[in-house]
Amino acid sequence: MMRFTALLLFAALLLPAVTLERIEKMPRSYAKDFYIWRFLDRNISAEEADRAFYQVKSVNWKIIGRFAKKTGQAGFKEAYECYRLKPGQLPAKTAECSVVALTPYKFTKIPKLRRYRLLQQISSFPEGLRWADVMASDEPFFELVKSDEETFFKVFNNCGSVWRKKFLNHPLPPQLINRLAKRREFAQTVKLIVTDRNLDRLQRSLLGIDAKDISHQSTFFLAMNALRHGREAVAAHYLSLAYKKAYYRFDKDKVLFWLAKLHPEKDYLKRLADSFDLNIYSLHAAEKLEKRPPRIAVPEFSGANADFNISDPFAWLAVLREVKGKKRDELIDLAKRFAAPETLGHYCFIMERASRYRTHYFPLPYKSAYESLSVDEKAILLALARQESRFIPSSISPSYALGMMQIMPFLVKALAKEIKEPLDLDSMFDPDKNIGYALKHLGYLRRYLKHPLFIAYAYNGGIGFTKRTLTQRGLFRKGRYEPWLSMELVHYDESRRYGKKVLANYLVYKKILGEPTSVASVVETLTQPERTDRFRK
Repeated sequence: MMRFTALLLFAALLLPAVTLERIEKMPRSYAKDFYIWRFLDRNISAEEADRAFYQVKSVNWKIIGRFAKKTGQAGFKEAYECYRLKPGQLPAKTAECSVVALTPYKFTKIPKLRRYRLLQQISSFPEGLRWADVMASDEPFFELVKSDEETFFKVFNNCGSVWRKKFLNHPLPPQLINRLAKRREFAQTVKLIVTDRNLDRLQRSLLGIDAKDISHQSTFFLAMNALRHGREAVAAHYLSLAYKKAYYRFDKDKVLFWLAKLHPEKDYLKRLADSFDLNIYSLHAAEKLEKRPPRIAVPEFSGANADFNISDPFAWLAVLREVKGKKRDELIDLAKRFAAPETLGHYCFIMERASRYRTHYFPLPYKSAYESLSVDEKAILLALARQESRFIPSSISPSYALGMMQIMPFLVKALAKEIKEPLDLDSMFDPDKNIGYALKHLGYLRRYLKHPLFIAYAYNGGIGFTKRTLTQRGLFRKGRYEPWLSMELVHYDESRRYGKKVLANYLVYKKILGEPTSVASVVETLTQPERTDRFRK
């Protein structure tokens, strides 16, 4: 209790105008990194920049760029400038700079003549850039299969889909697959092959491979690959293995869903309907069998607010530290401190943990910020907020996404300009302001997208990513196992999982808000472009 109080007292002293002295007192965290990143953009001395930089928890190129600009330190400045070089600027002035700048994807964008000059320049770095010789060869695939595992993964996993389709769409030798399967990087290789409809030859070489050394996710992708190629028995085998390897209930439920598709005569659907986890698969099973879904709680509070600064990231970090290691009764006691309107999200976060995620909390906080919306608009907003931050207004992600709706600083800047307001990143920790900015962005997304799943993809991965997913990847078209199969083959890992989570949230909130809709009706429309998006004809 004393530790919790001390951390809250520190949090209360935090002011938006952060000084170096205050940064040095902040607990090491992504929140602290965010304030260091902002501090490095102020009118400060090189010495101050140096003191701040060496307190960073997780160094990234955004911080390195600002640090290099403030200090002019040769190593950092040159590294950042080299890192930012585009393919058209290679070869660089020095071999060292070219090595920092060069990636397999950039290499594919360099014309043949300049590529030859580049290889000559970096010839003194043969070990680290062996992959470049493979990519420059006349037969890159055959050189690649003869290379070591490091070189294979460097090229295959980073060359880009266009080059991969043009040069690498050939069956992989079984002995090579057996070698690669023992490496962690093979998971990315399998994902890239299975989620790209243009790599049919590579996909066929994965049918029937031994999955004993690979992860749950890769085994599941092998199952989806088998389904795409009409090999249901092979798919069922991989699914059985994937179920045994799965750790999270969500992943086990995903496998049960597909086993039920392949073997409706068995009890897979019943087991899925009995799941304690609330997800798109368990909701589907409960609907099909007319059973109650997992436990849902919608708490509301009235009266005075809790004595807690909801807009302070470090106050929330103090709570997270307090939560760790606590038992059920201790968590319930802690949650009681947040049983108030403004801290409804905090309360639900702690209570869900206390229930060991057997009860799923769907609060309706900060209603005044969205009371004028339609039920459908409210459901999408709340579904996104629950997945983004669990309604914590002071959330900061490792990439510095801010507030309840996790809006990136570059988007805050663009929206502020559009709304004609001064840029104020601290205002994103005010839930009303944050929701207002998110609604502005959602208004833009709704010009092109009508379906909650596609809106979720765009909110997470961007509108460009979503457009490419719908127009270039061959997904969400009519066919056997669709649109469920397409939902498993979205190539961006985070958006694939995120979209399904948001869709489940959306269905629950639609029911809470008085407009219940079925899983079937929402999912079925995904293959009907006229009802979902403006990108497909």
